[in-house]
Amino acid sequence: MRTINIVRFFVYQYTKMKIKQIFIILFILLIYSLSSFCQSFNLQNGDLLFQVNPSGNLVDAIDATTSGKKNIHYTHVGIVSMENDSIFVIEATTPMVCKTYITSFLNNSALLNGKPMVSVARLKHKYQIFITTSLQRCYKYIGKDYDYLYQPDNDSYYCSELVHLSFLKKRQKPIFKAKPMTFKDNSGSIAPSWIEHFTQYQATVPEGELGTNPGDMSKSKAITFLFHYFD
Repeated sequence: MRTINIVRFFVYQYTKMKIKQIFIILFILLIYSLSSFCQSFNLQNGDLLFQVNPSGNLVDAIDATTSGKKNIHYTHVGIVSMENDSIFVIEATTPMVCKTYITSFLNNSALLNGKPMVSVARLKHKYQIFITTSLQRCYKYIGKDYDYLYQPDNDSYYCSELVHLSFLKKRQKPIFKAKPMTFKDNSGSIAPSWIEHFTQYQATVPEGELGTNPGDMSKSKAITFLFHYFD
């Protein structure tokens, strides 16, 4: 009887080890997969990453009222920053403007056939001279609160607003112009999700006020799309 118990103990320990090994292998494969995505295209300082996020209240609200290039509903945009051997994305996301590792950024994307729905856009040649100062400018916003009200001049920032304020050309004019915002869906009415969102903050929907969004920004003539991680 004692021999049987000893055998059971070793079988149990062996099974635990196998399960741990399987989890370790799966984790390594996940990291390798994301790393291979990063290495499949040579990113540069100042590249813009247009992203489709997984479903959520705020994401769904943005998705319902905006559309981007090739009718892809981009819901987020970040700025690539190269530091030594590391690749970061400067992004205005909840709860604040932050610096995110590229693998974490890709991992926070919606997936298409198991690949992150992120597209890489690069400023056209005539705007390349402004990238260094634009990156220096965007770093100054790190730590600022996310702008849930989508208002200018309130010292908080949403994703495309960060790009809009950071990427300036001569005479401090923005490369990406602000346009009258709309929060209306296909029915022509303000989307219920936006009404709920602004009611939560006891604010009115800023319909028609100047602003930006990732979808409109993706259609800008100042950039060229070079790579899609989901292709």
